[in-house]
Order: sequence, then C-alpha cells, then structure tokens
Amino acid sequence: MNIKLSRLIYICMSITFISSCAVGPDYKPQTNEELKMPNTWHATLPHNGSNLQMINWWGQFNDPTLVSFIKSAINTYPDLDQSIAKIKQAQANLRAARASFFPSITGTATGSIQNNSFGGISSAGSSIGGIPSYGTGVTQDFFSTATGGNTAYTAGANASWEIDLFGAIASNNRAYQRRLEASIANWNDARISLASQVADAYVSARACQSMLSIYESQYHSRLSTQRLTELKVKTGFSPISDGKQGAGLASQSLSSVENQKSSCEQYYNTLVALTGQSHQEVESRMKLTYAVIPLPIDTAIESIPAKSISKRPDVSSAERSVAAALANVDVSVANRYPQLTLNGSISANAGTLYSGTPNSWSFGPSLSLPITDGGYLRAQESLAYAQYDEAVAVYKSKVVNAVKDVENALVRIDQAHKSQVAANDAVKNYQEYFNAMNKKYDMGWSNLLDLETVRINLVSYQQNLTNAKLEEVEAWIALYKAVGGDWASPQSILNSRTDIYQ
Repeated sequence: MNIKLSRLIYICMSITFISSCAVGPDYKPQTNEELKMPNTWHATLPHNGSNLQMINWWGQFNDPTLVSFIKSAINTYPDLDQSIAKIKQAQANLRAARASFFPSITGTATGSIQNNSFGGISSAGSSIGGIPSYGTGVTQDFFSTATGGNTAYTAGANASWEIDLFGAIASNNRAYQRRLEASIANWNDARISLASQVADAYVSARACQSMLSIYESQYHSRLSTQRLTELKVKTGFSPISDGKQGAGLASQSLSSVENQKSSCEQYYNTLVALTGQSHQEVESRMKLTYAVIPLPIDTAIESIPAKSISKRPDVSSAERSVAAALANVDVSVANRYPQLTLNGSISANAGTLYSGTPNSWSFGPSLSLPITDGGYLRAQESLAYAQYDEAVAVYKSKVVNAVKDVENALVRIDQAHKSQVAANDAVKNYQEYFNAMNKKYDMGWSNLLDLETVRINLVSYQQNLTNAKLEEVEAWIALYKAVGGDWASPQSILNSRTDIYQ
C-alpha cells in the first residue's frame, strides 16, 4: 500500500513540474512605430525645451493657497473615494484569483441518534365449526416494542487541487493584476483631473479679483472725475450735461463692480465644493495675494514625446487593459486543453451504529478533457481575441489624443505668452497716456468725452492683460494634465494613502 501511494505521489509531483507548459500568445508592448508616436514635438517647447521633471508641479507656482486647496480637495473629494473603492475591488478580485494556486480543503462532520420501534394489532374471538367468528365478541389490542437507540458520528475532509497544467490559472492572475494596475492608473487620472479642476477654479477666481480691482479703480477714478466735473459745472467752466454724464458713468462703474463681486462669489462657491472647506476658510485664504494670477516659475516637459505621453495615467491604464485582455486570451486558449485536478478525502466513523466499521481515505488525479461543446470554447477564444483588438484600438486612440492634447497645450502657452507680453506693453503705454489726458482734463485743456474714451480703452487693455495671464496659466494647467503631471507610482500611493491597501 505504501509503495502504491508513493508512486501516486511521485506521478502527481511530476505532473506539477510540467505545469509550466503555458499556452497562448506572450504580451509585448506596442512600439512607438505601431502607436505612430512622433519623434519630436511640432509645437515650440517653453523655456527653450529645458529637460526638467514635472515634480512638485504645483509648488512651482509659488502659491501656498493654491497648493493647500489642491491638497484639501484630494483628501476630501468624493470622486476619489470612488476610485479608491475600485482599487480595493480589484485587489479583492486578485486575492480571489491567487487562491486558485492553492489546494481547497473542506471539512465535514455529522452526528445522529436513532431509536427504532415496532407496532401491531392482536385480535381475539370465537369460532364456529372451525371458522373464526368476528362478531360482537372480537377484541383488538395495540402493542409496541422499542429496540433501543443507536449513535452515529462521522468526520472527514475533502481536498481538491487543480494543477495549472497549461497556465490558465497563472494567466487569470495576470489579468487581475493588470486590472489592478489599471485601476491605480485611473485613480491617478482622477486625482490629476481634480487637481486641474481646482487650479482652473482658483486661477479663474484670481482673474475675477483682478477684474474687480480694475472696475474698482475705474469707479474711484470716475468719482474723482465727477467731483471735479461738478466743481467745473458750478463755476461755469463745464455744461450741466457733463455733470450728469459723470454721475451716470460713476453709477455704471459701481454696477460693474457689484456684478463682478457676484461672479467672484460663484468661483468661491466652486472652490468650497471642490475643497470641502467652509466659505469663511475659502474667503479668508483668497484675501492672501489678492488678484495675483500665479504662473509656474520654471517648468518644461520631456523633449521626447514617448517619455511624456507614457506618464499619462489614462494612457497607462489603457496599456494595462491591453495586457489584461491578452491574459484573458491565454485563459481562453488554455480552457481548450485538458484540466488536471488532484482529489483526496478521508473519513473517520464512531458510534454504536458504525461499531467495527473502519476509517477510509482516497487520493488520486482526475483529468477533464473537452471533446465536443458545439464550438463554445472556440467562440470564447474568438471573443477574447476581439476584446483584445478592442483594447488595442482604445490604447492607440488614447495615445493619439494625448499627443494632440500636448501639442495644443504647447501652442496655447506660446500664443498666450506672446499675447501677455503685447498686452502688458499696451497697458503700460496706455496708462501713461491716460495719466497725461487726466492732467489735461484737470487743467481744462480736454473735455470729459475725450477723457472717458481714453479711460474705456485703458480698461479694455487691462482686461486683455488679465485674460492673457489667465489664458497662459490655464494653458500650463492643460499641459500638466496632458503629460500626466506629477503622476504617482503605485508605491507612492501606498506611502501616501495607506487606506487603499487595507
């Protein structure tokens, strides 16, 4: 018996050693040529293309308020909690898949007590001529007899272990591992999108403050002009219509101030919703560096597109999905091959009912070979290949869109910077022109209409400068998102958010 058991174990162990005969195609990442990745950027790189890493991206804006808002949003915004929950689901699926590498053992136990009894009827009466009579003299009695109780107890264990003969289990684990990596990339993508959204709202609020300052300056300037105009009207140097016009222009400026304040409040409300902070906290922080639109001090991207694009979480997620789809192909191919399972069981008996009954055990392999299934397994394989082709197409589309986003952001930065330089010169020159015109009006050498025409032009140029600054910083934010920003690796997520892996 021991020799037979040893031979059986030896055979089973030999089978496990050949279980590395995996079937199905091997995964090879798409090359830059297959992805149609350009060798260089078409658009002009900022800062002369200096090869700086996009690390501590938001710190380069030198704006602590912006950094604090982004950190608060990342720690509190519900959408990120959804992404974290998906990571946890992917981890649970991976742990369940890894369990297939190990034997499955289940235990059983039963116990019972039996008590047997019998019952019957006894009849008595007279007989006539040797024939029994069942007339009025018949009596019937019920009787029962108990034979006593028996006990029965059984305990046992069943074991099953599927040998990964053709790599189906390993491929299934690879698929779940790649899905986990894709879910982590999706979390990074959500985090970067949220940071960009907060930054857009923040710089828009700063631009709104800048516009408000322009309108307030215009209002106070017109009040001064109105007071001077009223004095001229009283002394007869200006007609009454000029006084009415000055009062109307001052009221118009005040209306613009109030409308701009309302717009700024809406941006504050957006920041409250994104950051989870109270209105008082947001308004208090927004008073710091009032009306200053931040710009990165010195930042650039990789000169090689492939290095930049590979940092994008959505591109990385799509690539991991391709790897998962190919692993599913391996699973579907392996399912068409025989499946080997080692089965074993042992049972022990006790009690009066099993008195003298020996214990028992069994152990041996079982082989399952698909012979005919109406083409189901081949259809599943074809489905897996089609899903793989779909994943590849999505991946290529993500790369194309990523290249387009970076090119567009670079063009926006270049054009916005040129516009800002031109607008800044225009504001500087027109401010000097307005100051000169204002002195001429004070001295009576110019009329109110000429002064207001110059003032309106000055406000227009100041608005253009604010919009140019806003456009440039928004282009930088778009570039941050286009190249994946300070994309965190799975290990850095583990270090920063330990609750993800609990």
